[in-house]
Amino acid sequence: MAKGWVWVKWVAIAAVTIGLVLRFANLDRKVYWHDEAYTSLRVAGYIGPAVEEAVSDRPDLTAADLLRYQQMPPSPSLADSWIALANNPEHPPLYYLLAHGWGRLFGASIWGYRAIAAVFGAIALAVMYWLGRLLFPAQPAIAWVAVALLAVAPLQLIYSQEAREYTLWAVGLLLAHGTLMRAMERRTASAWIAYGLALGLAWYGSLMTVLLGLSHVAYVALRHLSPMAWLKSDRKPISLKTWAAFMLANGLGLGLFAPWLWVIVRQWARLQTVTAWANEPKPLEYLAQFWGLHYSSMVVDFNAPLSHPFTLFGPALVLLVVGLGLGYIWRTQPRSVALFLSCGLLVPPLVLIGGDIARGSQFSGTTRYFFPSLVLLPLAIAPLLIHWLIAPQKRSKALGAGLLALLLTVGIASGVANNRALTWWNKTVGYSNIHVANYLNQVPNPTVLLGASGIATGEALSLSHYLQPDTALWLLPTSEMPAPASLQAVLEAQPQTTLFLLKPSPALLDTVPPGWQTTQIETGQFAPADLVQLTPPPTS
Repeated sequence: MAKGWVWVKWVAIAAVTIGLVLRFANLDRKVYWHDEAYTSLRVAGYIGPAVEEAVSDRPDLTAADLLRYQQMPPSPSLADSWIALANNPEHPPLYYLLAHGWGRLFGASIWGYRAIAAVFGAIALAVMYWLGRLLFPAQPAIAWVAVALLAVAPLQLIYSQEAREYTLWAVGLLLAHGTLMRAMERRTASAWIAYGLALGLAWYGSLMTVLLGLSHVAYVALRHLSPMAWLKSDRKPISLKTWAAFMLANGLGLGLFAPWLWVIVRQWARLQTVTAWANEPKPLEYLAQFWGLHYSSMVVDFNAPLSHPFTLFGPALVLLVVGLGLGYIWRTQPRSVALFLSCGLLVPPLVLIGGDIARGSQFSGTTRYFFPSLVLLPLAIAPLLIHWLIAPQKRSKALGAGLLALLLTVGIASGVANNRALTWWNKTVGYSNIHVANYLNQVPNPTVLLGASGIATGEALSLSHYLQPDTALWLLPTSEMPAPASLQAVLEAQPQTTLFLLKPSPALLDTVPPGWQTTQIETGQFAPADLVQLTPPPTS
């Protein structure tokens, strides 16, 4: 790095330091929602359907009873944890096995399970720097700017504090991207083996690694068309030998993933059941609102509602900068680098969006599925920033410095806001649970009824972390209200008991016994429909 640009390095180091603090600060502050509660459940070796059966239709069930399933059992078993994980084959097991080891050594805790994700979020920064140096060896400043952008990227901060596997996946994706580029240049057996190992790690992060594989196939295929004028500058045209090495490396990656592939084959029906939600149709205009937000969340995210004006102009501005960055890379960088970044950025979202349009599904509405593309976003922006910063014109220098300062500032501000919040948009099922629990904890002897649904047990497990231990949670066996006599029995057994319905469905409300009154609770902290008080008819 030229002596005059050492300041870029120090700015990046400052951003990385702030990013690390934001990753590890307040790890246990935000609501431990439905999916994270199931992380604790499976890590401890409890099987979801068995737990659901054990806790269903028990009016005397308490938050303390449920919280037991969030702790490691007296004699934890790795075999039990594996069986529990195999019952949900959509989530590869590596992160959860690491969490199982943590739980056995240090005890189960929200902080501990999220700390594993934060560690991988920190490792991703080092891998990003390595990838930046690999792609732009003559301009180390680009790598420093890219790692600074990733360090304060709101989306990466969010998932670095989530007790799930997605930062582990980000590390695998970045390693796979980098090792492919290195293998394509070196064409050595060791380089291709390294690529296969990185692919194996990525597969253990998410089944959506298939999107990464498709982007790599597209990249290698387009490089194979070396007679095209725009790729004649490549020094090493792709040969059939390289194709064979590429396919063997992918075979190595899948071979490492073979134990879990076998689980998927055996549990195929279960996989179809637990992922059926993604195949449910959503209006295309609804999904389109999210496509740009996926990318803008790598730059700025203040948890704004979809109705906020930012959801229109914010993503457009971010995508404009990314488009300008890609255009600059095509004009100035080796065609292989430009092609690699273009395939990595464009193929995954096009596959997801195209698939949803063709099938009527909703995969493209989920931000984490875009990770194979999103992890490359800093590398699309950084070269343009450096170009402006080193331009001789003062206006260009000011533009580059101003844009870099803006990107880092809004990223840090987003991260601080997220770090101080009790909930965020990614806590979809259970977004308001901590606020609901705070309200219930002020009510004498509350009993909370939950109608049968695919999320009721997870909601109850989430709430168990925040409710008073003796709070009653009645998980109904169906989506119908209990008989009036059963409700009266609860009221008689617990003097001064107040009955509540948690997020009742219309079907459940339709079965409220005649004479019983329902009142939505309005506090401003959660939606009125999230908590409904149930009042018995007046006694004569």
